[in-house]
Amino acid sequence: MCDTVAAIVSPEHSFFGKNSDRDPEEFQFVYISTDPAREFRERPVQYEKKEYLEKSFPLLREIFPHYQHPYSALLSKPDWIWGAEMGVNEKGLAIGNEAVFYRGAKRVEGLLGMDILRLALHNCRDVQEAVGFITGLIEKYPQGGNGSFTGKLYYHNSFIIKDFKEAVVLETGGDTWALKEVADYATISNAYSIRDDFQQCSKEGPGNLKKDLEDRLFTFFSRGDLRQKLSSTYLAEKEVNLRNLFGLFRLHKNNSLQPERGMTSICIHPGIFIKSETTSSLVIEYFQDRFLAWFTASPNPCLSLYKPLLFQEEVLEENPFIDLEYAYLYSKKWRQLSRQLGKKAAYFHSRLAGERDRVEEEMEKKMAPFLRGEEDGQEVWLESLEMAEKYLNKIESSSR
Repeated sequence: MCDTVAAIVSPEHSFFGKNSDRDPEEFQFVYISTDPAREFRERPVQYEKKEYLEKSFPLLREIFPHYQHPYSALLSKPDWIWGAEMGVNEKGLAIGNEAVFYRGAKRVEGLLGMDILRLALHNCRDVQEAVGFITGLIEKYPQGGNGSFTGKLYYHNSFIIKDFKEAVVLETGGDTWALKEVADYATISNAYSIRDDFQQCSKEGPGNLKKDLEDRLFTFFSRGDLRQKLSSTYLAEKEVNLRNLFGLFRLHKNNSLQPERGMTSICIHPGIFIKSETTSSLVIEYFQDRFLAWFTASPNPCLSLYKPLLFQEEVLEENPFIDLEYAYLYSKKWRQLSRQLGKKAAYFHSRLAGERDRVEEEMEKKMAPFLRGEEDGQEVWLESLEMAEKYLNKIESSSR
């Protein structure tokens, strides 16, 4: 299960963010895809899951050649799926999706929301293009497929789509959809959030999207309504800034510092029966005509360091995250640290969390001139990555 937000501070300053909640055994990594057509032909997945390759991927393979895929995209993706949980492309278009539980038939061979999301990032410049692209896809092709790494999870999709100028919530079920514009902030989780308050909808549009489409039983067990209320309340009560966005994605039930098992926190930890965990977290800050990504590349935001990821077209060839092997190993080492800290969460919060917060604040200060347009950012970004490496080495030694 997942949680996605968009928050608009002013016409020049805004945020996008998502916690991706997946099977704890699934590996998710962050990288920049610069040649999606070649990658699709040569190595569409990094781990071969037979069911996906036989059931969902054939439809994606049929659709893929119909588009040009001109835009590079920063992606956070499970290694067994071509698609992504969330990402932002070179034009600043960001998308995150949520599983929502549609009352209609479950399709074994439909398009996964993650594949829809990545197709849109590689082919759309802005929110309006992405809305047209996604709604066109679902009106022509079925949604579905098993989105779970180890179990069975069939769902349809809700999206937050954002660019420099606007953000929308787009919710779908089958070929039916509705769109709601974001005025100040919006949060979505694993439950339909649009009722009759939409601005656009499909030709056979709903009267009340949530009432007409939602499978209430599956939605109840996902706790999506509860988490959507939790994230909305947080944004309503807090100043919207980068530090507080990190705080949102680290939020546990009752503001506890200790991991809370189950589906009632924004930062999800697995329990005996709940096989879901926040496996990756991404925040995008927009200011004027620039944006900057902050990512964990690891599970458990409450134990993780958010690191900046610079994504500039003019220096893209110098960015190490365009190398898939580098990106894969980078996420792997941060995942290992998170697993190590997860065994000593109380020790981390009492002895190490202050150092993490200090490093994040220093990296934020380093990157601020880039975001304001005063520097090109490459040099200070590499310095920030060095700071993150020093932090990783220090924490590994301290927590042994």
